[in-house]
Amino acid sequence: MGARRNQIVKKSRKLDFYERLPVWFNQRIFGALILVLVLGLPSGFAVWHLAQPDTLPIRSVKVEGEFRYLAQQDVYEALGGLASGGFFNVDVRAVKLAAESLPWVDSASVRRAWPDTLRLDITEQVPLAKWGEDKIVNIRGDLFQPPIKGLPENLPRFSGPADSGQKVAVNYQLLSKKLAQINLRISEITLTNRRAWQLRLANGLSLSLGRTVSNDRLERFISVYPELLGEKIARIEAIDLRYTNGFAVRWKKSSTS
Repeated sequence: MGARRNQIVKKSRKLDFYERLPVWFNQRIFGALILVLVLGLPSGFAVWHLAQPDTLPIRSVKVEGEFRYLAQQDVYEALGGLASGGFFNVDVRAVKLAAESLPWVDSASVRRAWPDTLRLDITEQVPLAKWGEDKIVNIRGDLFQPPIKGLPENLPRFSGPADSGQKVAVNYQLLSKKLAQINLRISEITLTNRRAWQLRLANGLSLSLGRTVSNDRLERFISVYPELLGEKIARIEAIDLRYTNGFAVRWKKSSTS
């Protein structure tokens, strides 16, 4: 009789335990949670293990690209210890930013190569012109400041307000294409503070274009330039193309028209 009463009491306590749990809870759910926890432990440990820096360590870093001004060793030095660690936990974004911090690096892409290699594909800056004393303009008009040593000697020179790099680069490429028709090359292009365009050609001739780069004015100059070849062009210091129906010539001081 006493044993039966003990069983009834135990059963009652068990029911009281489940009654105190939330309404949505039942024994099946409880069992499923236990099963998920037991099965998840190994996979959780595996993820933790792969995230450790000594698991599948990076043993090789390869820097690839076509370089004219950039030295591969500079890239390796910029990376420092960022390219070390495990295959899965190496900070690819940090490696990319470190590579792109070098002045001669235009862009960098980083990828893992199984099982222990990190590959960097580097695109080098393409210099278009010098800007001021120590900066370079790339083909998009962006300014960067690399070591000047080793640059080509025949780069043209740009100058203008600080925010005008892209505009100067665009007009330089447009004007260069036009002037190439008569074998002339721009050595310097300036956008003044008043937003007027001035050119100096490789032969020493200066051109004033005004505030707009007018195709009509430039075509007028191109059409008459052959007539100025020979002795005349050597005596001309500057040509002002800002006029509507013509242009003005300034002769060198030692010359007469």
